[in-house]
Amino acid sequence: MKIQKSTIAIGLCLMILGIGVTACAPPKNGLPQGPTPIPTLAPIKKFTGQLDSSPTQSFTLLSYPARLPSALEGQAIYESKCAQCHGVDGNGVVPAARNFRDVDYMRGETPASFFSAIAEGRGEMPAFDITLTSDEIWDSVFYVWRLSTDAETLVQGQQIFNENCASCHGEDGSGLVLGSADLTDPHQAGQLAPRDLYRTITQGRGSMPAWQSRLSQDERWDVIDYLRTFTYDPTLTEEVVIVAPQTPTTTPVGCDPGQENPLAWEDRTAIDAGQVTYQAQCALCHGQDGSGGLPNTPDFTSGEVQDILHDTPGHFFCAISEGVGAMPAYGDQLSQESHWQVLTYLGSLGP
Repeated sequence: MKIQKSTIAIGLCLMILGIGVTACAPPKNGLPQGPTPIPTLAPIKKFTGQLDSSPTQSFTLLSYPARLPSALEGQAIYESKCAQCHGVDGNGVVPAARNFRDVDYMRGETPASFFSAIAEGRGEMPAFDITLTSDEIWDSVFYVWRLSTDAETLVQGQQIFNENCASCHGEDGSGLVLGSADLTDPHQAGQLAPRDLYRTITQGRGSMPAWQSRLSQDERWDVIDYLRTFTYDPTLTEEVVIVAPQTPTTTPVGCDPGQENPLAWEDRTAIDAGQVTYQAQCALCHGQDGSGGLPNTPDFTSGEVQDILHDTPGHFFCAISEGVGAMPAYGDQLSQESHWQVLTYLGSLGP
């Protein structure tokens, strides 16, 4: 009985194995043709040559001017090579030609980007890096730049700069106070768009205060147009820009380091008047509370400085009148009485 069961089991295993082998065997008539034949790859050939080198994209080396660029020199170049497309007035006369009178467009551009456009060409505009020298391209750049402003704006911007900015940046824009930007450096100024300068003037940066509440929008844009003239000569034949020093508003005040304060230190009228002058003329650098806004400015809220001020007020009078270090002279702007009123106010800030 056991032998019969074993025989049956072996038979079942052989039958299952046979079915599996039959299922895996290929059909008698071969495999059916597939819908997409497998392509035959070409044999790999031995590499014997070198790769063809495609030309790399050229770029303009931005060279900075060897002399102060001149808008007047650039005007002659513009009229002979650019006016036929951009128009005599710079407002663009052919399709896609830029309108240099478009203030919004100009405020977003930089002199460096204009240099690259003239040297390399843009679209249908040809490149001029072969026909013009680097200095001639810079002359052209700043004539184009000059089209977006006028002499009246530059004069107004100069007045605003002299009254509010020269004490830190210097009358020539080279920078007096540590950390102040050198506005005469074409490497720095050439990479800045007017909108960048507007943001800095409006919001402030580092020790430079924000001017949003001190200058109107138009005044900020006027001074920005003037700032650019530290890197080029804006004078044109038909529109001469007269850059003249400020006219003194008062008779210059003499200086005597040994003089005493003729006003009582507790004179409330003098203190109030001095505070008004201080906030208008001094707070920008010395701080709203007199504790010192810029580096190397004294802290008038400290007892030590108060002792020195009360003991030797004549020295402080001379500092206001003649200036000291980066601090400008106010002897031709403030009367002798205003000098003492400011010092009396400062003398009230002690502990």
